[in-house]
Amino acid sequence: MRTKFTLILLVISLTTLLAQPDQRIASTPKVNYDWLPGFVITAELTGAYGLGLVHDDLSKYYYGFNATAGYQFSRNIKAGVGTGIQLHNDGTLFPVYVDFQVNLNSQEWVPYISGAGGVMLDFDNLADETRVFINPLIGLRYIAANRTAVTLATGVMVTTGGPNARKSFLNFKLGIELKGK
Repeated sequence: MRTKFTLILLVISLTTLLAQPDQRIASTPKVNYDWLPGFVITAELTGAYGLGLVHDDLSKYYYGFNATAGYQFSRNIKAGVGTGIQLHNDGTLFPVYVDFQVNLNSQEWVPYISGAGGVMLDFDNLADETRVFINPLIGLRYIAANRTAVTLATGVMVTTGGPNARKSFLNFKLGIELKGK
């Protein structure tokens, strides 16, 4: 008797689970549009404070601007390539990177995790000062209007290369995300 009852509960549970709609309904039209696939451009102001040894060149702080062009593949997944400029305490670096973002399910306020990685070029001494970096981030997007969102993120950037091998930064990004038609 117990086995039959367990099987009946299992079948009812599976039937209920499979009967759920696969498309959620957005609370507003701007959110519904944000879930659609398409081309995305992100422009960000960025700044960071050095962690650990901050007395070396290019390790105390930086501020700058990044721009990323990418594609939103689904409601939750975006990927793209970007470039920018970073003004460090003792010089200027130009990052070139790939970016990957996973949005968590939500409506107007969307938490996300993101990762970027690439190289930071120093055109004054390209062979010796070029660095490799990774930058995992957590952030929050606010869908402000159709095809427009505001982003705020923080993370840890780790660079390696150059004469003083490893540098770490606690960085912040404030950006605007524009989506094509």
